[in-house]
Amino acid sequence: MRNQDTHRKLHELFNERRLDEIDHYVGTEFAYIDHPRRGTMHTLAQFEEWLGEWIAGFSDARAIGASYVDGPGFSVAYFHGRGTNDGRLGGRAPTGRQMDMAFCETLRYDEHGRVIGGEIYYDQLTLLNQLGLVEQAAARRA
Repeated sequence: MRNQDTHRKLHELFNERRLDEIDHYVGTEFAYIDHPRRGTMHTLAQFEEWLGEWIAGFSDARAIGASYVDGPGFSVAYFHGRGTNDGRLGGRAPTGRQMDMAFCETLRYDEHGRVIGGEIYYDQLTLLNQLGLVEQAAARRA
């Protein structure tokens, strides 16, 4: 299986809410960085919890329209994240608004093709603006 095929499969598992199957594709060493939130997950359990937070905030969240780039020991995915904020997100009440924005995710693999780490990049300000949370923060300061 090519790295990009594994990457695609992981997105399918997320979209289908089959998070319990992710461990079949992950190596024993693991680190994943959410750059906009400046958070690093050091275990598969922490990563699955992070995915669960996205699902809790956007129960219909999907990674869609992805394109994948394959390389030796890595893959890159460009995709749109889309979903309705119908659950708590970062301690905030649901807004009922739609998220639809670009993401870029890189994954690294060991010699057996298992994921050992990754990083995700997205525009957190765009997310907060789409959800109407930036306006709320500005209004509170006034």
